[in-house]
Amino acid sequence: MILTTLVAAVALGIAAQTLAERSQVPAILPLLVFGILFGPAGLALFAPEALGPELLTALVHLGVAIILFEGGLTLDPRRLLEVGGPVRNLLTIGVVVTGVGAAVAAHLVLGMPWPMASLFGAIMTVTGPTVIVPLLRHLIAPREVKTVLLSEGLLIDPVGAVLAYFVLHWTERAGIPLRELLTELTVITLTGIILGFAAGALAKLVVRTRLVSGELRNLTILAILMVCYELAEHQAPQAGILAAMVMGFTMSAAELPDLVSVKAFKGQLTTLVISMLFILLAGALDLDAMLELGWKGPAVIAVLIIIVRPLSVVASVWPSQMAWKERLVIGLTAPRGIVAAAVASLAAQHMVAQGVEGAQALEGLVYLGILMTVTWSTLMAITLPRALGYASDPARLRAVFVGANPLTELLAHVLKKSGRTVVGIDGVSWRLEPWRAMGVATVCGDARDSTTYEEAGVERDSLVIAATTNDELNLLVADMVHSEFGVEYPVVALQVPPEDIGRRSRAWMDLFGGQGVDVARWIRRLESDTAVTVEVDLAEDGTAHTMRELTREFDQQILPMVAWHDGDPSFRISLDSPDPGTTLVLLVEKGPALERLEGMVSRKETPDLSEAGKLEG
Repeated sequence: MILTTLVAAVALGIAAQTLAERSQVPAILPLLVFGILFGPAGLALFAPEALGPELLTALVHLGVAIILFEGGLTLDPRRLLEVGGPVRNLLTIGVVVTGVGAAVAAHLVLGMPWPMASLFGAIMTVTGPTVIVPLLRHLIAPREVKTVLLSEGLLIDPVGAVLAYFVLHWTERAGIPLRELLTELTVITLTGIILGFAAGALAKLVVRTRLVSGELRNLTILAILMVCYELAEHQAPQAGILAAMVMGFTMSAAELPDLVSVKAFKGQLTTLVISMLFILLAGALDLDAMLELGWKGPAVIAVLIIIVRPLSVVASVWPSQMAWKERLVIGLTAPRGIVAAAVASLAAQHMVAQGVEGAQALEGLVYLGILMTVTWSTLMAITLPRALGYASDPARLRAVFVGANPLTELLAHVLKKSGRTVVGIDGVSWRLEPWRAMGVATVCGDARDSTTYEEAGVERDSLVIAATTNDELNLLVADMVHSEFGVEYPVVALQVPPEDIGRRSRAWMDLFGGQGVDVARWIRRLESDTAVTVEVDLAEDGTAHTMRELTREFDQQILPMVAWHDGDPSFRISLDSPDPGTTLVLLVEKGPALERLEGMVSRKETPDLSEAGKLEG
């Protein structure tokens, strides 16, 4: 039965993750539903109790360590400094307001005893990256708002877990001196920081040197993480989760050049761990205890969502730090995730072993809080951007170019007509110098790393154009921004397009120029001044048909770059039935093709990419 339970947990977890990706909702919702539906309370396809309390507890501990390490790994120190004040206040003032408010609500509404209510308040202080990260991929909001929410979620998990640990032991050891508690807290904090920093330094050495081959590097770092966690837990219980996050943050702060593969590996491992653990924990949940809460359970969570969280944000994020719109988004977005579930389950197991009554009610209330806060935050992510005007703000729309070269530089100039903010991305800093000289925002980063696109401000309605000289990289970029940020139609320049371009499997991708493009050749033409841009009005009779024939005849000398309709750019160019009023912008090599186009050209321009300030808007 143990093998059946583990296999079922993995299979159901991945199925729930797939469903979440398709429906664009936080994965924790289908995970919770699948765990209850297929667990002992439902179809009984698996039995978490077959694992025994010790094995399940060990899996939860190691899983939380991996989750928090991956969270620390994605935390950007530079972005954290930008919003240091609000995040610091949320981790201190906000934690106090949330913990006290949740405890008071549980005591007054449910009649929960103060020790149990205090433990509930401590657990509900956490939000967590496992629910915040997928939510932010679909939330349209200013970058500083997303940075605050992400940073809070990454840093508050160990704070809330340690706080819950202290409340739990405080209730068991009534009358313990405050000095002893503070000493224990200091030991946990120092143990987690010191061992986490040491493990991070060792992991950096593994990445920077050739001590371990590439195939074993990621597994070696995983082994270091587990040893670090175990040593910290042995030295001071609950120090392991802090050590795991500090280890990840230490590696992230070092800006290691080969960190992309580590992040990708840990991201996949985290997804697997979250999927399996939440299925097991949700399956082990006592539904009867949750149902016995009646209407009072949802009432407690409603108070937490509508009153306590906004109050904590009002007290933590001041008007001088953020405008009221940004504070409102933060105040209405606080989903609870896997760490809250894990801490609640571990606390319930501990209390049941100690013979404490009400443990199942506490666990049920926490899971109800997870379900309600995730659902609420998802609804807010959909409705708030429209209500506050973020979705329709043209200043927020971005055109992000991957690959700094004369071709993308020229296209960036063309797209300025749409009023979009232009951002250039490249992994080599000197290639971005012409863009910086023109006043364009740039990001020097790895195109294979999702944090590069976060820094560029990519959102689901951003235009992302991958036009490097590497077809595989362009396809990788398109797949990443589509899956990670929800970009509907990323644009790719491909010298040899795959056969399924434009078919169902790649219908979400636009092909630059609608044909194969030799980017290197067009770069040489622009550098040697042997190409010009022309505009053709497709509204005139016969123009679209003639253009279709010419692009076929001179497919290597004519490059359709973008079509304009009512001031909006489109890379899905159709010459079969163009919309009325459509203007087509082409890049044409000087010679026979240009001569054939002379009669249809409404505007011709020789690109001058050296003109400073050309891309300023």
